[in-house]
Amino acid sequence: MTDDTPKPRPASDSIYPALPLEELVSALARSSLFRDVEPAQLRLLAFSADVKEVPAGTVLQDADVRGAPAYLVSGGRLLVGDDVAGPGALINAQGAMAETVLAVQLTAKTNTRLLVIDRPLVARLIGEYPTMGRAMMRSLGMDLRGLARGIRAQAREAARTPGPRA
Repeated sequence: MTDDTPKPRPASDSIYPALPLEELVSALARSSLFRDVEPAQLRLLAFSADVKEVPAGTVLQDADVRGAPAYLVSGGRLLVGDDVAGPGALINAQGAMAETVLAVQLTAKTNTRLLVIDRPLVARLIGEYPTMGRAMMRSLGMDLRGLARGIRAQAREAARTPGPRA
Protein backbone atom coordinates (compact mmCIF):
# COMPACT_ATOMS: atom_id res chain seq x y z
CA MET A 1 0.00 0.00 0.00
CA THR A 2 1.33 3.44 -0.91
CA ASP A 3 0.78 6.75 0.80
CA ASP A 4 -0.88 9.04 -1.76
CA THR A 5 -1.24 11.91 0.69
CA PRO A 6 -0.02 15.13 -0.97
CA LYS A 7 3.22 16.38 0.54
CA PRO A 8 3.45 20.08 1.41
CA ARG A 9 5.92 22.07 -0.63
CA PRO A 10 9.01 23.28 1.22
CA ALA A 11 8.62 26.80 2.64
CA SER A 12 11.43 28.09 0.39
CA ASP A 13 9.38 27.05 -2.64
CA SER A 14 6.12 28.51 -1.45
CA ILE A 15 4.59 31.78 -2.57
CA TYR A 16 2.09 31.70 0.25
CA PRO A 17 0.86 33.48 2.18
CA ALA A 18 -0.05 36.05 -0.44
CA LEU A 19 -0.85 39.55 0.75
CA PRO A 20 -4.47 40.17 1.67
CA LEU A 21 -6.44 42.66 -0.43
CA GLU A 22 -6.15 45.49 2.10
CA GLU A 23 -2.34 45.20 2.16
CA LEU A 24 -2.27 45.29 -1.65
CA VAL A 25 -4.42 48.44 -1.51
CA SER A 26 -2.00 49.98 1.00
CA ALA A 27 0.94 49.13 -1.26
CA LEU A 28 -0.77 50.85 -4.19
CA ALA A 29 -1.55 53.91 -2.05
CA ARG A 30 2.16 54.24 -1.12
CA SER A 31 3.13 54.71 -4.76
CA SER A 32 3.28 58.24 -6.06
CA LEU A 33 0.98 57.42 -9.00
CA PHE A 34 -1.88 56.11 -6.86
CA ARG A 35 -1.38 58.15 -3.66
CA ASP A 36 -4.44 60.38 -4.23
CA VAL A 37 -6.78 57.66 -5.52
CA GLU A 38 -9.67 56.77 -3.22
CA PRO A 39 -9.21 53.50 -1.27
CA ALA A 40 -12.40 51.99 -2.74
CA GLN A 41 -11.04 52.57 -6.25
CA LEU A 42 -7.66 51.08 -5.30
CA ARG A 43 -9.48 48.06 -3.87
CA LEU A 44 -11.29 47.64 -7.19
CA LEU A 45 -8.00 48.02 -9.09
CA ALA A 46 -6.27 45.37 -6.95
CA PHE A 47 -9.26 43.05 -7.15
CA SER A 48 -9.58 43.46 -10.95
CA ALA A 49 -5.90 43.03 -11.84
CA ASP A 50 -4.78 39.81 -13.48
CA VAL A 51 -2.95 37.42 -11.16
CA LYS A 52 0.17 35.84 -12.59
CA GLU A 53 1.98 32.96 -10.88
CA VAL A 54 5.63 32.83 -11.93
CA PRO A 55 7.83 29.82 -11.07
CA ALA A 56 11.25 30.48 -9.50
CA GLY A 57 13.95 31.24 -12.07
CA THR A 58 11.51 32.37 -14.77
CA VAL A 59 12.33 35.57 -16.63
CA LEU A 60 9.11 37.54 -16.49
CA GLN A 61 10.28 40.52 -18.53
CA ASP A 62 13.50 41.17 -20.42
CA ALA A 63 15.24 44.52 -20.05
CA ASP A 64 14.39 47.36 -22.43
CA VAL A 65 11.04 45.95 -23.56
CA ARG A 66 8.48 48.59 -24.52
CA GLY A 67 4.97 48.40 -23.11
CA ALA A 68 5.63 46.71 -19.77
CA PRO A 69 2.67 46.88 -17.36
CA ALA A 70 2.91 47.67 -13.66
CA TYR A 71 3.47 44.69 -11.38
CA LEU A 72 2.52 44.46 -7.72
CA VAL A 73 4.26 41.64 -5.85
CA SER A 74 1.63 39.75 -3.87
CA GLY A 75 3.80 36.83 -2.75
CA GLY A 76 7.34 35.58 -3.24
CA ARG A 77 10.42 37.49 -4.35
CA LEU A 78 11.20 39.13 -7.69
CA LEU A 79 14.63 40.16 -8.95
CA VAL A 80 14.38 43.65 -10.44
CA GLY A 81 17.75 43.95 -12.14
CA ASP A 82 20.11 43.31 -9.20
CA ASP A 83 17.60 44.30 -6.51
CA VAL A 84 15.08 42.04 -4.77
CA ALA A 85 11.44 43.10 -4.44
CA GLY A 86 9.08 41.36 -2.05
CA PRO A 87 5.41 41.46 -1.18
CA GLY A 88 3.95 44.94 -1.50
CA ALA A 89 6.53 46.19 -4.01
CA LEU A 90 5.10 48.01 -7.03
CA ILE A 91 7.33 47.77 -10.10
CA ASN A 92 6.98 50.10 -13.09
CA ALA A 93 3.95 52.03 -11.78
CA GLN A 94 4.07 54.31 -14.85
CA GLY A 95 3.35 51.27 -17.02
CA ALA A 96 -0.20 51.37 -15.69
CA MET A 97 -0.81 54.63 -17.57
CA ALA A 98 1.68 54.95 -20.39
CA GLU A 99 3.74 52.81 -22.70
CA THR A 100 7.06 52.76 -20.88
CA VAL A 101 10.35 50.96 -21.35
CA LEU A 102 11.35 48.91 -18.33
CA ALA A 103 15.13 49.19 -18.26
CA VAL A 104 15.79 46.10 -16.10
CA GLN A 105 15.08 42.41 -16.38
CA LEU A 106 12.47 40.91 -14.03
CA THR A 107 13.14 37.36 -12.83
CA ALA A 108 11.28 35.34 -10.21
CA LYS A 109 13.75 34.67 -7.40
CA THR A 110 11.21 32.35 -5.75
CA ASN A 111 7.81 31.18 -6.87
CA THR A 112 6.10 34.53 -7.14
CA ARG A 113 2.54 35.80 -7.38
CA LEU A 114 2.05 39.14 -9.13
CA LEU A 115 -0.86 41.41 -9.85
CA VAL A 116 -0.52 42.68 -13.41
CA ILE A 117 -1.87 46.22 -13.69
CA ASP A 118 -1.98 47.06 -17.38
CA ARG A 119 -3.11 50.14 -19.28
CA PRO A 120 -6.41 48.70 -20.57
CA LEU A 121 -7.52 47.89 -17.00
CA VAL A 122 -6.58 51.35 -15.71
CA ALA A 123 -8.22 53.03 -18.74
CA ARG A 124 -11.43 51.08 -18.12
CA LEU A 125 -11.47 52.06 -14.43
CA ILE A 126 -10.75 55.71 -15.26
CA GLY A 127 -13.66 55.60 -17.72
CA GLU A 128 -15.93 54.35 -14.95
CA TYR A 129 -14.41 56.56 -12.23
CA PRO A 130 -13.12 59.85 -13.73
CA THR A 131 -12.07 61.02 -10.24
CA MET A 132 -9.49 58.22 -10.30
CA GLY A 133 -7.96 59.59 -13.50
CA ARG A 134 -7.91 63.14 -12.13
CA ALA A 135 -6.19 61.95 -8.94
CA MET A 136 -3.56 60.07 -10.96
CA MET A 137 -2.98 63.10 -13.20
CA ARG A 138 -2.52 65.33 -10.13
CA SER A 139 0.06 62.90 -8.79
CA LEU A 140 1.90 62.83 -12.11
CA GLY A 141 1.86 66.64 -12.20
CA MET A 142 3.33 66.83 -8.70
CA ASP A 143 6.06 64.36 -9.68
CA LEU A 144 6.88 66.39 -12.81
CA ARG A 145 7.02 69.65 -10.84
CA GLY A 146 9.41 67.99 -8.39
CA LEU A 147 11.57 66.75 -11.26
CA ALA A 148 11.62 70.23 -12.82
CA ARG A 149 12.67 71.77 -9.46
CA GLY A 150 15.49 69.23 -9.20
CA ILE A 151 16.71 69.98 -12.73
CA ARG A 152 16.65 73.73 -12.06
CA ALA A 153 18.61 73.23 -8.82
CA GLN A 154 21.22 71.13 -10.66
CA ALA A 155 21.48 73.77 -13.41
CA ARG A 156 22.02 76.55 -10.82
CA GLU A 157 24.68 74.46 -9.08
CA ALA A 158 26.41 73.71 -12.38
CA ALA A 159 26.41 77.44 -13.26
CA ARG A 160 28.14 78.23 -9.93
CA THR A 161 30.76 75.52 -10.27
CA PRO A 162 33.65 76.42 -12.56
CA GLY A 163 34.15 73.91 -15.35
CA PRO A 164 37.46 72.24 -16.30
CA ARG A 165 40.06 74.50 -17.88
CA ALA A 166 41.50 73.67 -21.26
